Amino acid sequence: MVRLKIYSLLSVALLISSGPLIAANIPAIAKEFPEVNSTHVGLLTTIPSLFIIIGVLIANHLELWIGKKKTILIGLGLVFVSGVFPVLKHDIFSLLFLSRCFFGLGIGLFNRLVIQMISDIFQDDPRKKATVIGLESAFEGLGGICLTILVGQLLKINWYTSFLIYTLALPIFIGFFFFVPDDKKKQSGKRKSEPNKTVSDNPDNIVSYRLVISYGILLFVIVTIFINYNIQVTPLLLEKQIGNATIGSNNLAFIGLGALIAGFLFGRIFDLLKNYMMPVALLLMGSSMFITAISESILLTTCCSMVIGFSFRCIMPFLLHTFTQQSEKIGNLGTTMVLVAYNIGATLAPYEGIVFSKLLHIHTVQSLFLASSFVIFLISITIVLGVVFTNKAKSNI
Repeated sequence: MVRLKIYSLLSVALLISSGPLIAANIPAIAKEFPEVNSTHVGLLTTIPSLFIIIGVLIANHLELWIGKKKTILIGLGLVFVSGVFPVLKHDIFSLLFLSRCFFGLGIGLFNRLVIQMISDIFQDDPRKKATVIGLESAFEGLGGICLTILVGQLLKINWYTSFLIYTLALPIFIGFFFFVPDDKKKQSGKRKSEPNKTVSDNPDNIVSYRLVISYGILLFVIVTIFINYNIQVTPLLLEKQIGNATIGSNNLAFIGLGALIAGFLFGRIFDLLKNYMMPVALLLMGSSMFITAISESILLTTCCSMVIGFSFRCIMPFLLHTFTQQSEKIGNLGTTMVLVAYNIGATLAPYEGIVFSKLLHIHTVQSLFLASSFVIFLISITIVLGVVFTNKAKSNI
């Protein structure tokens, strides 16, 4: 019964990365609506990210009124209805666009709370919690891979039939409703027993808040670079004349495979590296990006793509696990900051090349990758120095 509860909770993560999966539909949708600007059609893949941020912020307040479980169920319901809507009504672009907005809102309502519920269940077992948070990341990657394959098959029928992938939200809703216990009474009782605290009550809270904000800024930069790698790896292969669009697509698949492996191994890696996990992951990511930039081998580039996916998926669960180890306020702020930074970074990632080209006078994808790898190296060194300084300060107490 415990396993059924955990897997019902983890199954929600299968939908978290499903927003951009309809990107392959964009050319067909643009052809269906020739009067609509192509930029607006392209927004169908990115607009959910903006509404995920709104959903995360709404969930922070909604969970206080109705509890985490009911908030997640509302989010799953929104994802199901708005996700499948284009299958039923696909001749009015404004309604299609609106359905994508509500879809993002639904994802945002449960995105953070899944992590928070895992933290609540395994509050007294940090090692098990790290393992399950890693599995959450793995389920997210697994959902992305499986649903991408399904979208490709459904596209053979029609562009709007590919939205049927979101019917997956219905069995997930049912499983979550029946097998995950209600948390409202437990949470409200817990809150009543805790005195009202402010940041000034504990000087350590000030440091924690600064740390959360600092990590949020760093994560924003890391996400923009990672997402831009996904966007630019195919143009890089074409620029260097060592591959084509199919090989670029294979690289994206291996990024997903690396992310999936990282999710399943996260608990063990965390036990081994502890606080050095993030800088080590960044060193791997920066090194792989640098090698990709100078490589003339398709095999080596593909391997580097897998390592980059692996490294990135070590960073996200590490931050989520680290923040959920703190007080409830810091935990909520930290997980919210991670998800907001991720979605803003993902939305603004295409502009990274424009910023770099203007600041550093970069005009090739290869130069962009080299510059990005050096930025990752700098972030890694900064975090290593921070960890060493923190460890020395603790040892002197």
